[in-house]
Amino acid sequence: MRKLSKLSLLPVLAPFAAAAQIAPITNTPVPLSKALVFPNYDNILVGKDQAIEGGAYIARAGDSSANFYNPAGLVQSEGASLNASSAGYVYTKLTSKLSGASISSSKLDNVPGYIGSVSKMPFVDARNLRVGLSITRAASWSPGGVDQTFDASALGFGRLNYFSAASFQTQVYQAAAGFSPVWDRSLRLGLGVGLAETSYSNNNTVSGTQSSSGQPAQFLETIRASGSDYALLFTFGAQWDVIAGLTVGAIFQPPGIELWNTSLVTSESSAVGATGGTAQYYRDDAGTFRYKLPLTVGVGAAYRFRLFEVEADLRYHHAISQYEFYRGSVPYQTLTTSAGNITVTTLPPPLVRYAAKRVFNGAIGGKARIGAHSTVHLGFNTALSPVADPVTSPLREANLYAFSGGVDFQLTHFGASVGAAYQFGTSPGQSAATGNVTILQSEILLRSFSVFYAISYDF
Repeated sequence: MRKLSKLSLLPVLAPFAAAAQIAPITNTPVPLSKALVFPNYDNILVGKDQAIEGGAYIARAGDSSANFYNPAGLVQSEGASLNASSAGYVYTKLTSKLSGASISSSKLDNVPGYIGSVSKMPFVDARNLRVGLSITRAASWSPGGVDQTFDASALGFGRLNYFSAASFQTQVYQAAAGFSPVWDRSLRLGLGVGLAETSYSNNNTVSGTQSSSGQPAQFLETIRASGSDYALLFTFGAQWDVIAGLTVGAIFQPPGIELWNTSLVTSESSAVGATGGTAQYYRDDAGTFRYKLPLTVGVGAAYRFRLFEVEADLRYHHAISQYEFYRGSVPYQTLTTSAGNITVTTLPPPLVRYAAKRVFNGAIGGKARIGAHSTVHLGFNTALSPVADPVTSPLREANLYAFSGGVDFQLTHFGASVGAAYQFGTSPGQSAATGNVTILQSEILLRSFSVFYAISYDF
């Protein structure tokens, strides 16, 4: 059952009384509330062991998961192997800190968050060269939809119907290679080349009744927005066994090279009262949606001692100057009726801007052998918000933190793991701004619980 804070709806209520109010900067045709979309880097954990150790595997990656964590580690694989992992169940709860009311949702994920392979180079018998292929959900936020009807008379409205479903995801399709220039493989180098697809979706609908000058009025606002951006992504990696038990690793990923993008935005709004009304309509399938991937640098150090391993990683994501997140290609119209008169106004295409600040994220994880075929794993990681300006950004700010843990079982060829993660954070409330983020948005507490499972097979 979902409970929706009345205060959390303030951003979507106020614009109905004056539907013609348009943000002077963003020119959004329908000033609905900002979607609860969090574009945090490093918020996805993948891999059989890696996901249950906070993703701290820049230095230790040595199987097919090295496609994602550090392509240099591919060369440690003696033969071919497959690895697939997924957050099979995710429960998310968003709570208004001001009122205590909350929205909760859960979903089953039947698509792997990661699937990868590593093998020898075809037709080449090279001990110190390995190649890999992978599909990775590198970033994702899709908590499920909200569909609510409630009495908002305390806010000057009657019945209020509210629906919202939003998602954000970056998926990377990558080919990689790992190479060692020394016979004992103590120094390892890697290169990955991938196609990154970032997709954004926001469906919002609000309808209901209100009183205007003592007379009843009705309103309806809806927006359906989706976009995809495709970029070429390079990853360079290195690992070095400094001394027995101590390994360091590093990755370098230049900014993504934008290739092409697609978008579709449809929005409608109307407010009808006893003395007149307003209506807007906009549809554009040729607008420009863009999402830039930042320069990323990561370093890690791992130590192995008898039955134990531990690693600490630090990842840096560079800032991105303000750019056009969405630019429409066609103007939109506003129709106003009052006292029998009809006025049609044509307005410029909508424009939404976004900027990202620099972010440092950390991870620490380790494992201990508890039997001939099993190990126990624990980890902690951060996913701090890259949103540079929470007031004008189309995406929401929240710093996220997560604990993870689980158990891995490994036989001669087959391996499996099961684990869980608890993620938490806070999205600050917003004060006055312009247009579609004008009204106060209450502070939101985020809590999510995920169940991981993974399998691997060594040929």
